[in-house]
Amino acid sequence: MLTPLLSGANYLDIPITSIRAKEYLRPTVLDKSGGRTAGYFPDYSVWAKAMPVMIVEAKSPEVAAEEGYREASLYARHLNQKYRSGLNPCHFIVSCNGTRVLAGTWDSEPIIDVAISDLQIGSSILARLREFCGNNVLVEHAAKYAAAMRPVRSTLPYNRAGGQALLNSKKAFNTFAAELAPVLRRYFTSSSQNADRDIYERGYVATDDITTYDQILESLLKDRIVARRGNLMQDLEPSRSSEPRLTAAIDEFKSQIGEGQLQLITGGVGTGKSLFIRRYKELLQPKEYISFTHWAFIDFNSAPASLDHAEEWLCEKFVESFQRENTEFDVYAGENLPRVFSRDLQKRRGIYDELRKVSEDDARRQRAADLQSWQDDPKRLAFGICQHFLGQRREVVSVVMDNVDRLSLENQLAAFQLSLWFMDQSNAFVILQMRDETYERFKDRPPLDTFRSGVTFHITPPRFLDVVKRRLELCLEYLTANVEEKLEYTLSNGAKIVYPRTMLGEFLKGIYLELFVNKHNVSRVLQGIAGRDVRRALEMFVSILNSGHLSAEAITSHAKGAGEISVPEYTILKILMRTEYRFFSENSGFVSNIFHFDDEWERPNNFIIPDILFWLYDNRKRRGDIGLEGYFSVGSIADVMQLRGYIRDDIIAACSWLLRKELIEADHMNRTGLSGDDSVKVTASGFIHLRILCQRLEYLFGVLSVTPIFDSGVAIKIADYLNRENQYDRISGHQMAECVEEFLRYLKYNYSLLQAAYPEFGGERTGSTFILQQVEDALDHFRRPATSSSRQLNMLDM
Repeated sequence: MLTPLLSGANYLDIPITSIRAKEYLRPTVLDKSGGRTAGYFPDYSVWAKAMPVMIVEAKSPEVAAEEGYREASLYARHLNQKYRSGLNPCHFIVSCNGTRVLAGTWDSEPIIDVAISDLQIGSSILARLREFCGNNVLVEHAAKYAAAMRPVRSTLPYNRAGGQALLNSKKAFNTFAAELAPVLRRYFTSSSQNADRDIYERGYVATDDITTYDQILESLLKDRIVARRGNLMQDLEPSRSSEPRLTAAIDEFKSQIGEGQLQLITGGVGTGKSLFIRRYKELLQPKEYISFTHWAFIDFNSAPASLDHAEEWLCEKFVESFQRENTEFDVYAGENLPRVFSRDLQKRRGIYDELRKVSEDDARRQRAADLQSWQDDPKRLAFGICQHFLGQRREVVSVVMDNVDRLSLENQLAAFQLSLWFMDQSNAFVILQMRDETYERFKDRPPLDTFRSGVTFHITPPRFLDVVKRRLELCLEYLTANVEEKLEYTLSNGAKIVYPRTMLGEFLKGIYLELFVNKHNVSRVLQGIAGRDVRRALEMFVSILNSGHLSAEAITSHAKGAGEISVPEYTILKILMRTEYRFFSENSGFVSNIFHFDDEWERPNNFIIPDILFWLYDNRKRRGDIGLEGYFSVGSIADVMQLRGYIRDDIIAACSWLLRKELIEADHMNRTGLSGDDSVKVTASGFIHLRILCQRLEYLFGVLSVTPIFDSGVAIKIADYLNRENQYDRISGHQMAECVEEFLRYLKYNYSLLQAAYPEFGGERTGSTFILQQVEDALDHFRRPATSSSRQLNMLDM
């Protein structure tokens, strides 16, 4: 009865997302003098602009509507008392017992008393009820309070310290690492690594060599889905010389050639699926298979924006790749075209025979014209190749749908359908790469439900440090064989340093030890920010080696025998934040500013991002709205955050920002934006930002350049410190601490304002409270490193 009245378009027209059931609000004890001892929940509360604006009570017909009105009024009074003096957002109350409706304000007797039967569409009494508490009235009421509580526009400190020119200024690469550029390009940043034999043969991390992360990173980075997949999901375990499961699948296909087969391989983006397939083709497949297995690789990175009608593109790419991968068979050779189109030629045999009766030349010309026409048809040519090898020669054609996992969710599903089509038309053995989340969500729904009887393979990615270690070994071999005995580089003062080539190897080994062996938290930061994307991890490592923030003078002291190279943690953080830029900005490196907000948001503050991240991390082991651990709809997050004073549209905008920065990931697998229905989960990078980076002075000072500040006086003080660094190219730790302390005072003041304005803001296990403690811990550790124990005991480690 009540729901149609509240949400019906012809009645009060309140959006369903604004109406919350009784479990949403905390119970309270009302009217103890009347004998009530249990906690009271209102049946419904209506919210607008993150404030409760109306309480609705439903009673059975045998209970007087006045009783519900009194309870609703008491609860509205209880809510209003939580807000600052003079601010009474919970203004309207409605009570209904199935026969009567009472409506009024929290501090008055009912203004409207009407029988349900009289609330007819078009009636004057319904119009009066709509004019009193319809959705437009509620939103207008909330907007009046929201406008009074919205802070002034913020100031970005960098605008008071040189503006955009400050953020655009760069630092030259360190000259020592210049000699490493060719080898780094080859082994760390080459876009064609999957075709580099050194990489897939000697740089590959086999299953036997994979090590594990620490406990928390392992829980965020490992594939939690695998444990629930059952017998139809099998892990690929490539050793140094074989991978028996894929071999068995190909062997089974060969035994029944004539019927196509689709083989799914799942895993995260950048986990090495493409590299594995290339390694399998070149090195792991049994030697006897090489003679009868013919490969083609279709790179979906170059696919059309829409795959709805991409059949011709797919066939073109198949033919191009088949030519590259099988050089012993020239598809276009005169002796091979008749073999490829033997079926078509057989069908046209009668026509050629008739032409031959008139003229042998006419028959030959027609046959040649037909072959030319069929050759120009990508589909006919592709399927002719497959028919020749599969049908006539009884050999295997393996077609790899490569980089499908990098597509959006919609295009991944379209690629699956496209692969099924190709398999059906060609009868080939088709290998399709897919994100594990996509498979898990859609395995029982179209179009993936057509594959429910197949066994899916899964690849577990190696750790960042395992990959870097293996690539460094290749680098050292290359340097020994290809670099001159004596090299030189130039210091900032113009002095030239001559050194032996062995120093390059020592430099690389020293950096590796500093990053992955000697300093636990640096390793966690690198691996957490990179996540399961090995490609991104390698880019980060190269940035560290090349960065001008890595002092050439420090390298020189090592070159002169002053001891092992030492790279402090704060230098690594600075490089990750700024890369080649002198100052941090939103686009300067691999790190993001979690104090960010946009002035265009309706009720912005510096705590909105930490609050979202903390809540997602705190609930990472719960099954969310789509049945997967840690995935919660943006609408569900907004429901929680609304109680803390955050507006729904601001939460959606903040989650979209987090998605672009890869601090959360979405179920739709792209980074273009979010709606309230999309589900997200925290990433390892999101955890690292919250747990480690916000406890580091280098991070806290670095992000202040682009942190929006409501207090212009505080923004000017921060800008003064930026000017000092800009002038002297460095700033001391004590000066950074002074600046961060100023920021902490600003945060605490705003925290107190928000707590006074919104009764549910803050609290023991919230991101806003946690982030204040993190900043305090960073300052405490800087000033008293010997006595600070907060880095061992932390809320997020529990």
